[in-house]
Amino acid sequence: MFKYTILEDEVKSDFAFEVVADSLPELFKGAGIATMSAMIDPSQITGEREWFIELKASDEKMLLYDFLSELVYLKDADTALFNDFEIEIDSKDEYHLKCKINGSPIDWEKDVLLTDVKAVTMYEFEVEEREKEWYCHVVLDL
Repeated sequence: MFKYTILEDEVKSDFAFEVVADSLPELFKGAGIATMSAMIDPSQITGEREWFIELKASDEKMLLYDFLSELVYLKDADTALFNDFEIEIDSKDEYHLKCKINGSPIDWEKDVLLTDVKAVTMYEFEVEEREKEWYCHVVLDL
């Protein structure tokens, strides 16, 4: 379970959000949905196609950064947007993510696009475990 909040007054020309979740995979899922919500109402995405990604990083912060950056790359490379993420994270020696992504190609005649995310920034980028919840703060470059 996750909850994301768009921080409308935090940055003027970018898009900021925070996510609180009961697990690390749910945090990543919430951050993925929040990233998509910068560009489109996620309920518009039909989820007719699947993508699979695997990533490795030294810690959960860099893994989330790489995950969101991969979503932005796939959005550009495949001209698609995403609405669901099935995520597994293993953290034995290093953090390893496996993810099945559902989404659909952008329909330029039907989809109402809000803006375009160019990149994930490191500005105030934060991931941490707080008591029994996971938290992240992300700013996206538009």
